[in-house]
This record gives sequence, C-alpha cells and structure tokens, in this order.
Amino acid sequence: MICNYVGRSLAAICMAVSLHALAADNDTELLDYSRTQWTGAEGAPSGIGSMAQTRDGWLWLGTADGLYRFDGVRFERYQLPPQQGLNRDRINLVRAAPNGDLYITYHAEGMSVLHPDGRVETVNAPLPIRNSVGEIAIDSDGSMWVVAGNIQHFKDGKWQVVDDGEEWRTSRGISMLLDTQGGLWAGSDHAAWRLDRKTGRFAKMTDGGGQLLIAPDGAVWQVRGADDVRLLSAPTGSRPDPYPYSESTFGGMFDREGTLWLLNCPALACRVRPHGNGKVERVGDVHRLSGRETQTILEDREGNIWIATENGIDRFRRNRLRQSGLPGAGVKFSLATDGRGKIWAADIVSGSLWRLGVGAAPQLAQPAPVTLVANGRKGAVLVGGKRSIEVWRADGKQVIPLPPGADGRPRDYHMLGILDDGKVLWTATLETGLIGWRDGQWLPASAFNLPAKIFQSGPAGEGQLWLATGDGTLVFYDNDKLATYDIHALGMAASVFLSGEPLLSGTGGSGIFKNGKLTMLTAANPDVLRNVSGLAKTADGDRWLNGSAGLLHVRAADWQRVLDDPTQPVRYELLGALDGYAGRAVIETRWPSLMSPDGRHLWLLGTGGVMQVDTALLRPNYAVPLPVLVAVAADDKIYPASRAVLLPAGSERFRIDYTAPLLRAPEAARFEYWLEGVDPHWQQAGARRSAFYTNVGAGEYVFHLRVLNEDGVASTQDVAMRVVVAPTLTQSLWFRIACGVALAGLLYLLYRSRVRYLTRQLAARLEARTAERERIAVELHDTVLQSMHGVILSAENAADQMTGQPEARDRMVKVIQNANDAIMEGRDRVQSLRHGSEDELVDMFDKLVEREAAAVPIRVEQTGVSRALHLVVKDELFVIGREALRNAVRHARANSIAVRITYSGKELLLEIGDDGVGIPAEVLAAGGRPGHMGLAAMRRRAAQIGAKYSLESLPGQTLLRIAVPARLAYL
Repeated sequence: MICNYVGRSLAAICMAVSLHALAADNDTELLDYSRTQWTGAEGAPSGIGSMAQTRDGWLWLGTADGLYRFDGVRFERYQLPPQQGLNRDRINLVRAAPNGDLYITYHAEGMSVLHPDGRVETVNAPLPIRNSVGEIAIDSDGSMWVVAGNIQHFKDGKWQVVDDGEEWRTSRGISMLLDTQGGLWAGSDHAAWRLDRKTGRFAKMTDGGGQLLIAPDGAVWQVRGADDVRLLSAPTGSRPDPYPYSESTFGGMFDREGTLWLLNCPALACRVRPHGNGKVERVGDVHRLSGRETQTILEDREGNIWIATENGIDRFRRNRLRQSGLPGAGVKFSLATDGRGKIWAADIVSGSLWRLGVGAAPQLAQPAPVTLVANGRKGAVLVGGKRSIEVWRADGKQVIPLPPGADGRPRDYHMLGILDDGKVLWTATLETGLIGWRDGQWLPASAFNLPAKIFQSGPAGEGQLWLATGDGTLVFYDNDKLATYDIHALGMAASVFLSGEPLLSGTGGSGIFKNGKLTMLTAANPDVLRNVSGLAKTADGDRWLNGSAGLLHVRAADWQRVLDDPTQPVRYELLGALDGYAGRAVIETRWPSLMSPDGRHLWLLGTGGVMQVDTALLRPNYAVPLPVLVAVAADDKIYPASRAVLLPAGSERFRIDYTAPLLRAPEAARFEYWLEGVDPHWQQAGARRSAFYTNVGAGEYVFHLRVLNEDGVASTQDVAMRVVVAPTLTQSLWFRIACGVALAGLLYLLYRSRVRYLTRQLAARLEARTAERERIAVELHDTVLQSMHGVILSAENAADQMTGQPEARDRMVKVIQNANDAIMEGRDRVQSLRHGSEDELVDMFDKLVEREAAAVPIRVEQTGVSRALHLVVKDELFVIGREALRNAVRHARANSIAVRITYSGKELLLEIGDDGVGIPAEVLAAGGRPGHMGLAAMRRRAAQIGAKYSLESLPGQTLLRIAVPARLAYL
C-alpha cells in the first residue's frame, strides 16, 4: 500500500484502509450523526444510480424508472417532456452545473439539460458517442466535458474529441473533477490523467484506476479499492464551503470536515476521520441501511451525507450535540469541574469515576466506588463515596469519613447530594437524612434552624444557602437565620442558580429573582423555559440552559436585556432532538445537569445520556431556502402552480400546496403565507406545506410565500402566484349589474309609490280644507250675512220713520251705508273662501304692495307662464308672503325688497329677499323670537301644503324660499 504525499489534515488516512482493520472494528456506532431512512414505504424510488443537488436546493435522483426530486419531505417523480425517438425515463447520470442547470444522461439515449425555469433542451452531440455518457464536468469557463467511450469537449456550440483510446472504450469506472486551481482530472479503470491546458491533451499522472476525490484542502485523491487510497495532488487551497451545488460519486467522498467516506469497503459504508488515528468506522450493514448494496454517495450544501442503495436512500445528519461516550442514561451521572479545565463524571450505578476530555474517550479515573461528584468552593471537587467524602483541591486532598454506624464501626451509605456553604459541608443519605459537617463533627439537621422540607438548594455566601421547599416558598438561610419569599408561580422547583445568576426554574417555567420578587420569563415557546436544571456561561458571555425542551442558547446581549427587564421575551436558539439531544434535561437527581470546564465546551446530562457541545464549532445552517409553489387543488382537481391559476366557477374551497428544498431539518422549517384579499396579514404555518381556504368568493387574489430554515435563515425573495376564482352566474359582473338595476328599479318604484301615497294624503288634506272653507262660506252666507241683511232692513225702516231729527237720521243712514259695505266685503270673503281670489298670485302681491304703501321700494316679479293654482296653496302662499314682507319692512332696515314668483314644471317657487341687516343667528337657530309666532307660523303653513321651507340670512342678504311641488300646487 502506498502513500505518495501526506496532507496536513489527512495524515491519518495515509495508513490506508485495510480489510483487517475493518474486521477488527465491525460494529462501531456513529454517535455524532442522526440517521434517517427512506424506502418504498416512505415513497422513495428504488435503484437510485445517481444524485445531484442544484443551486435551488432540490435533491435530484436518477433511476432507470425516471427522474425524481426530493425536498426533504416528499419524493416527486419529475416528468420530462417526451421527445420522439428518445427514452427519457431510463436515467443514467445527473450532474449539477454552477448556473443552476441539471444535466441528465440516458442509457444509450443521449443527454438533456433541465434549466431552473423548467425548460428542457436536448444537447446535440454530432460526434459519435459509443456508449452512454458516463461522466460530465463543467469547466471554469462554462464549457462541458463528457466521457462516453472517449473524452469530448463542448464549447461555443461545437464538439471536439480530445482523447480517444481503449482505456475509455472499455472502462466502466470513470470519473472527472475540477480541482481548486482549475485543473481538470479524468480517471478510468486503467489510470488517472490531468488536462494540460497548453496542449489541450490529457497527461497521465499515475497508472492504476480508481475513483477520483477532492478533499476540503484541495488535495486530489484516488480510491483504488477498500484497502488502497492514494494521494495524487498536494493541497492547493480550500474549496468553497458550503458548495452551492453538489453531485454524487460512486466509490466514496470527502466531506467538508475532511472525513473520508467509502462505499463497499467491504462493509456497505465506512468512514475515516482525519484525526481518528486511522480508525475505520462502519457506517452501516444490512440491518442499518435501507438496502443491501450501496450505489452512490453525496454531501449536500447543508452538510448532510446521503447514501443511495438499491432499495432506498439514507441521510446522515451531523449532530450539534455529540455523545460523550459514557454508557447508559444520563440520570445516573453527576458532573463536576475543578476550575482547571477538567470535568469529572460519577456513575452512581457502577460507582465509576470518569475523567472527560474534548475529542477523547472517557477515561476511568478511580476504581474505588464513587457515588457522586459536585463542585466545591474555590475550584474544589467534592467526591462522595459510600463511607467518606473527599475534597480535592489544587494543594491536596482531604478525606472526611461519614459517621459510623450504631455499633461504632464504619458502614456504607447511599449518598444523595453534597453541598459546601463555606462553614458547613452538607450531605444527605438515605440512612441519615440531611446532616452537616461543622467543627470536625457531623451534626443532624435538628442542630440547625432549617425548613422542615427542602426540595432544592443552592449555595450563596459563606454560611448561606438558598432553599426551595417545594410548596412555593424560597428560603434564604443565613447562619441559622431565615427569610422567606413567595415563588408559587414557579411550580415545583427544579433548580436554584441564585449564587451566580438571579434565575430560578421549575415545572411552571423560569423566572428572574431580584429584590425579593420573582418575575416569570416569557418566550415564543414557553416549554423551553420549563425545568431548567443546568446553567453555564461561556467565555463570550452567552448563557446556556439545559431544560425540558433541550439546550437553550441565549446570547449575552439578549441575556442582559432580560436581566434589565424580565418582562421582555427571551430570544433564544434551541438545540433539541433534531440536533442530537437525547431526551430532556435530567431533573430526577436534583443535581446540576450542565457544566463548562473551559468556557467553550459544554457537558450536559440528558435522560438519553451524557452529551458534549463545542460551542465554537456550532455553525448555523446558512443555506438560503427557496420557497416553491407546487399546485392548487380544488374540487378534487389539481392545477399546477404557475404565474396565474384559474379556478372554475364555484371554487369556494381550495388548497395551495407549497414546499422548500430543505434537506437538513425540513421538519423545523417555518413557512409564512398571505393571500391578498383574504388574509389580513401574514399567516404562520410552521412546517405545514399546505394552505387551506374556504368560503372564498369569486375574484382575483395573490398568494405570497416565504420560508425560514431551522436556524432562522429566510428566503431572500417571496414567491407569488395569482389565483383567479371564476364567478358563477350569480357571481358574474353582468348578473350583479342586473341585480343592481332591478334593485334600483324596485327602490324607484317604492319611492314613486310612497310619493304618490304622500301626495294623495296631502291632496286629501287640501281637499278637506277646501271643503271646510266652502262649508264655512255657506254658513257665513246663510247666517251672518242674512242676519246682517235683516238688521239693515230694520235700520232703513227706522230711518224712514225719523222726522224732525235730521242729524240723527243722517248718522243712521251712514251706519246703514257702512253695514252695506260690510255685507259686500263679507260676500267677497265668502266668495274667496269658496273659489279663491280670481286674481293671479302676482297681482295679489301687487295690490298688497299698493295697499300697504311701504316706504321701502318693493319689486314684484314673475317667471314662467301662470298656471291655475290650488286655492288653498295660493292663499297660504299669499299669507306667508304677506307676513314675510311685513317683517322685512318692519325689522330689516332694507334698501330694497324683492318678491319673485316662478312657475316651472317641477314646482311653484316663491322667493322674498332683502338687503337689510339680516336675522340674528340665535333667532334663526331657535326658529323665531321668543313670544313671536311669525317665523314659526310661516314654517307651519308651508308644511301644511307640502312645501319646502328655507330661510337663509346674513347681513346684506336674507332670502326666504317656499317651494311647492307641481303635483300639489297646480290644478
């Protein structure tokens, strides 16, 4: 076995992989990875022969049964458009290009390119291709190299055969790659070549065939078999990390951390870590992987390793939390640090004490039975055994024996905890309960002024303790003095961190304890703050909390913000089950479940085991997700997503399906969508990949979608799609217009009907008034006038009989003349009551002006042709006008007054205006002067004849308008 060059990060591989090493290590578990398996039961295709990931994040799978793509959740068979004479189902190879294209080769059927916009083009190869295209490489200038029985170069639309020979015609294991310096390599079953850019020909670099691989440092390697891995080219510079695109290889690959993965080694898959001293780990066998044979392997841009088998596909996801190597559940371990970068773990079941180190397996430190370990003061480590407590300090070790039994002889104890407050060393055992070591002797709990029940405790100052009693009370113990505080909101206490941080935690969550008051903290997910049993601070000031949901990371600035104002929600990053967290934080033992010996590395106790985290290596998933609209489903029909989707009439219920190619943790993706015109704002969908809508009316809507990956990296652009719901007959615009016209017509008819009704009512009242006037006229004629006529006749007889009294007779004659004049006036009034005045309305006002002989000039005008008026309307208008004229003459101090009568087909209008001082605003607002009936009477008379009354007045301009509808005014 040969190693031509030892790279600085890959020296461990130069020993090469031997079959003997594999046989000696046939069951090594990959504890740093979570594995997920997909077979036909989960929808995965069988017989995956090639894989590639394009820039948009889709994982493409080539099979003999067609092309598939995978978004991390669902496998979808991608239907390529058919082309006459070509079979586009039997996929041979898929390769991703830097520009987002996907090159597809077929079994003896040529090659196509699938563009990001969905267009598919056939790549014409006029030069003879003897076999299927077995390998493709995209050069730095965008040109393409293919191996298909020879090596051909496609550039500027032209093909050129670059190399041709027996080694290419008969070779089955071929590969090509572009190194970090732009060098193009080609390998076959016979040898490895590198392109000489000056001559344009390939130069042989080594005899012997094998898969070509490139390492993260740019070195080129060749895998010749399970026991032969050779370096062909020295490191030249780091490759991009992460790759924007990737493609699978058949023999093996280097991942971004420099680990070598091999297929069929002869296990199904193996790996060799760069700093693993050449140790070979078997990734899986027939019981672990999805099939019995491995086909190809790929690392995606998110750092996942994908291995395809004949029966499905397996994903290996690197955990952010790694197993420590300690056996068993974390509930049986306790942790302690010594202040010098070391961390210790005690196994209460086996009595073993382990020393833990970064990147190393746990080391058994002491064979003697050890029950538990705890942190003491000033960097001391408290080691509890069955018969003593050892206090380890930098300057030595102190042994404190536990109290003897009843017979005075040493005995074994089952220790439950240790705590040193600086004056008393406290411990509790099943046999003794709580006891304290003070002044060289063990004292029972009764010797101290302690609460009756202590559920959780934490150190404070010298001789001081914080004690949670379990009943909602926090006790501060200060050298036998007690102070109590209410912490009921916390529930059952899980931890007391008040010596370093003002934090308490329990079943109800966590809270900040300041100035004797507990303020409960809030978070987007309240469960992340429950039962926090461990807290550590790293060198950068960040806080790490081990709780019921996993490991919580709170950055220093966010922690300070919470300390300043505990009502602010906690901003955090959660490392949970998807990151390799096993179970939840241990709370059963009441021991601290999180330690950091150096301010960088964390060790924590979970119910699933003891785990470790290197906080400096925690890198978020920076791969920007791409939201993808898939389809719209309505009435059991599927409509592929496009710029605009037209749904048939009556599609009040529909579903919009979407996704995002997220391969590392698709179940932790967070989708947000918004349907304009329906949703008031962005809707939070979580990991759900469908949006459901009901009772959506006809119209045009716009659906927006965006997505965030598990680390909160958001898509750079939202995607949008128009959704048009066609209207039914009753929802169409013309139907609505027709309904609107019909409704308007109905309302108009109702209005006309109402107007006719009111007109009839008013006309009836006018007729009633006319009849009443006629009745009064008849009564006056038949009674008063007849009676006065009789009186006059009697007076005339009396006057004729008066002799010798000439003066008296003259007075009597004059009275008789006046009575006759009165009778004539009464008859005229009776006639007016029965038939109205025979004068036109304008003449009536002219006579009024002449009779009144006012000092103010009054102008009377008429517009329009006179029409016969209803006698009540004419009389009422005259009375209203007469009152208005008299008011203007008396009060307006006007220079001129105008009366205008307008006859029109719509109405009869009487207007009286003057240029006087105007009516005071308060009089207008009150509707007249107190004790005066003028304005109120005019308004009432106008209402009685169905007229509109309007009075406007300003200094220099006052106008009264009385408008009577034509149907009421005219006969």
